[in-house]
Amino acid sequence: MPPMINQRHLRRAVRHGERELRAAGGDMLSQVRPRNVLRDARDLVLKFARDDVLQAYVAPRIWALIPVILAFVLVSAVCSVDMMFRFARLAADSILLKGLALPFAAAVWVGGMVGQLYVFAIWLERRAAQRDRADRGMQSQVPPGFLAYLKYSRALVGWILIAACVALPLLIMARYAPWVALLLFAVSAFAPFVFAKYDSRGEREDS
Repeated sequence: MPPMINQRHLRRAVRHGERELRAAGGDMLSQVRPRNVLRDARDLVLKFARDDVLQAYVAPRIWALIPVILAFVLVSAVCSVDMMFRFARLAADSILLKGLALPFAAAVWVGGMVGQLYVFAIWLERRAAQRDRADRGMQSQVPPGFLAYLKYSRALVGWILIAACVALPLLIMARYAPWVALLLFAVSAFAPFVFAKYDSRGEREDS
């Protein structure tokens, strides 16, 4: 009898996990619908413009945030310039396609900047909310895992832009200039990490 009960519980757990995975997948797919993308982006901008908790968190840290933003600008600029020259080289036999190299580079730069800023802004908003709840003695449980993060943070579109306009150009660049690609990856990845370390140290000093 116990083995059958265990099997029944196992099948129930598997079915529950499948339902949760389908629900998470459906929710994440809804994030890429144009109307939902515009809605989520507008809501995030309005939070930075009107949310007192978020403004109180960002305002005293603005000078620490500027280097992070400049790091994103640098990485996106190098990726876009590299893609422009590679696009022009591939389209060397077509004057029409050569003329598209600059708009293509601009699209890569805009996509990289929007993706990095969007994901970083969502992280800042989440960090500000957690800090506010901690100050008020409230606890919040966030489901673990990257899928749960994508589902509840609404950051899927930002990560898609990062993959297409930052990660992919860096992978292409790594074939010809691996150390440059590695350096740019480190700059983009560690800039928010350094900010978080700086912010945590300031929090400990204030307490």
